Order: sequence, then C-alpha cells, then structure tokens
Amino acid sequence: MNSIFLDTNHLFLRAPDGGVDNVAAMKAAGFGAVFCNIGDSPPDTWRTVREAASASGVVCGPWLRTTTPSNAFSVDKLDLLIACADAWGHVPFIVNSESELKGSGSELTKLIAEKVGNRDAGISVEAWPFSDVEWWYLNKHPVLVQIFPQEGGAPARQPDACRSQWYAYGIKCVAFTFGSYWQMDPNTFDRLSPYGVYTADDCSGNYAAWAPKGMREPCQGVQPPFKPNPPEVNMADIGTSHGITAFVDWLQKQPGVPTKHEANYDKTKPETWPWPERLERTMNMLREDHDKVN
Repeated sequence: MNSIFLDTNHLFLRAPDGGVDNVAAMKAAGFGAVFCNIGDSPPDTWRTVREAASASGVVCGPWLRTTTPSNAFSVDKLDLLIACADAWGHVPFIVNSESELKGSGSELTKLIAEKVGNRDAGISVEAWPFSDVEWWYLNKHPVLVQIFPQEGGAPARQPDACRSQWYAYGIKCVAFTFGSYWQMDPNTFDRLSPYGVYTADDCSGNYAAWAPKGMREPCQGVQPPFKPNPPEVNMADIGTSHGITAFVDWLQKQPGVPTKHEANYDKTKPETWPWPERLERTMNMLREDHDKVN
C-alpha cells in the first residue's frame, strides 16, 4: 500500500492561530506531513500554514470530523473534505470518523470507501473497532488509531492489542495517533514510525520531544507461499456432522453481531448478506470441497 501515512510521520493541526506555522521545525523533528482542521476553520484561513509547508517541502492536506452537532454522520462534511483536498492539488487528507459510525454496519464504511476512491486518505478512528461496523470496506486505506491514554480506557493503554483487533476486522495497515493534549508526556508512547500526533497546537512548539525513536511495520505481514499438505488418505467425510449451523446460530445471539438484512439484501449476492451468513456459506463451501477430495 502506497500512502503518505505509511511513509512519514504527521501532525494534526487544530487551528491556524494555534502557533502551528513553524512547519520547518516540524519537519526537523521528523514530521513530513501536516493536516489542517477545515471543519472548524475554513480552508482559506490555512493559507499561511500551507505556504510554510510548501516552503519546507512538507505535505499539507485537510482533515475534519465527519459528524453533525447531533453526532450523526455528515455526508456533506465528507464531500467538503474531499473537495478541499482536490482543490489543494489532490493532496492526502484525513477522514476523522468516530462514534458517528456506530451501528452502521456496512452503510457508512462502504460510502466512505466509494467517495474517497483511490485518493490517499487516512481514516482516523477510536482505539477499538466497533463490532457492529464492517470495517473491511476501508482496507485500502491506512487506519489511524487514536491512542489517547489521558482519556482512560484499557484500549489506549494497550496499543498492540488495538492494532491486532483492527487487523482481525480486515484492516491491512494501522498507524497510531498519539495524543499530545492535556500536557501528555511524549515518553508515554513508543513513537515508532509511522505515526501521527494530535495535535501540533498542544506541543508548545517542542516538536522535537515527539520525534521518532525507531520504526515499525504498520501493515500485516505477507504470508509465505501456500504449500498444500499431502492428500489425506481414507479421511472420513465431514458430511452433515459439521456443527457449522449450530455455531452460526450461537454466534448470531452474541452482542453486537449483525443479524438483520439491510435494504439492499439480495439472497443471490453474498456481499449484501450480514457477515455471519457469509461466514456460514464459506465454511459450508470448504466442507463440500473437503468431501469432494475424499
């Protein structure tokens, strides 16, 4: 995956008057990209910062939170963000979507993926993936996981566990976002590139304190070439004694596991099914293939 979010570290900028125009100092501290909050400050108010970034050879793009005052997802804000990134020269940008995605299944992640398309976008999210959201639609983009221990909660104190959960939900590449606000100590974090810091405004100009200590691989490793085992001899067929149906019935009774069919449900199109039904179909196909071989 090619992305600025995997190639360098980045800073979130909250306000154009927040003392964040010394982009050269940011670059010297190892931050090759900065992102301007156009949700609270109009794009044209960031002109000085953008010019400073250009002069320093630093990538500068927009970011915003995709929520309305009532915490509903805002398509209009997403459209504004993409239009701004395109107007600024098709630069990378950050889609900050948090609790407004809860309970949305595939509706909003699919929408974001379709609107973003092949643009370079990072998806800024809370530490722990919501179980009632189909995140895999966003797997072509780096997910920027918020590690904010100052707000409490076990996930933010266990970043490696968070990353593993995102991988399990189908995300390919994860970069952390470390919270600098509330006078957070930079040494709380391992600071292994690539990562982001939220926000530059809260660093008091001391960007060097947030400089990287090393590097990590943000993407799931490539599996070695598959080498099939020798054919099993006289292995009994699985047949109807498979337990698949019982397992899926149990799974669908668990909290947060989707069971309802959405408006676009089509029994001939598995991509429209809730994921437990797709899982059941996959396991039955494997069972049938096994029994054909034997």
